Amino acid sequence: MSSNSTSSVIPGTSSGENTTLYHFIGIALAVASGGFIGCSFVFKKKGLLSSMKKSGAEAGEGHAYLKSPLWWTGMTLMILGEFCNFVAYAFTPAILVTPLGALSVVLTAILSSIFLKERLNFQGKVGCALSIIGAVVIVLNAPQQQASDSKISTFEKLALAPGFLFYVAFAVVVSLLLAFVAAPRWGKTNMLVYISICSLIGSLSVTCTQGLGSAIVYSISTENQFNTWFPYFLIAFVVVTLLTEINFLNKALNLFNTALVTPTYYVLFTGLTIIASAVLYRGFQAPAVAIVDV
Repeated sequence: MSSNSTSSVIPGTSSGENTTLYHFIGIALAVASGGFIGCSFVFKKKGLLSSMKKSGAEAGEGHAYLKSPLWWTGMTLMILGEFCNFVAYAFTPAILVTPLGALSVVLTAILSSIFLKERLNFQGKVGCALSIIGAVVIVLNAPQQQASDSKISTFEKLALAPGFLFYVAFAVVVSLLLAFVAAPRWGKTNMLVYISICSLIGSLSVTCTQGLGSAIVYSISTENQFNTWFPYFLIAFVVVTLLTEINFLNKALNLFNTALVTPTYYVLFTGLTIIASAVLYRGFQAPAVAIVDV
């Protein structure tokens, strides 16, 4: 993949020493994020189950879980994890940060077996193993260079390019079809319906979060980037996409085994995030060998 395909955009990191330091910071934050998010799935599922039992609501319906302290504990852990992700995206490429979410898959599987009495079948164990292997391969082959320009105007040009706008339109249309056509028919029997919505919308959220995080860092270190409309649009867009993800992920967790939802969500989310980042940063313009290698 080309050197700026999914690069972080920290200003003044041209030296190899600074680049390595920022990569280590990003990796540490990504690992911490995986730990927080992995624990959050179990707390949220416990809260969903207890609130459903108290309210007598049907699985996947209603929002009674908003009254559950366990669910809010899980939500707090997820917010902490996402915050770590948010900062990590500003220090190192999304293609390096996102695959490290495999830690949350393994942690969720372990904790689910202990606290939720959910058991992974052979296919689930193979899936977790493949997630870890895939994460290691991507991390070892992730680009090391940092982008030289992190101004919000540069990100705005990339985000408003026809290629990325087409991807955004595709993700939104497919998500709407899944939510209003597929979900009423198959949402309670096939977890891919809700997980696909989370993954598609999540891929948009990650790319915008990366641009927003870089703009914040650049504003603090170099020049204010919040003097135009675009960063405020990014903030609103990230909030809407995150709320959408939370809503449909709760439905999937309420209906299906947590130890199966988590690795499936991780694989789809990671794959679509890599595609979205490659489209945004025009990574598909790289030589075919480089694309396959990454």
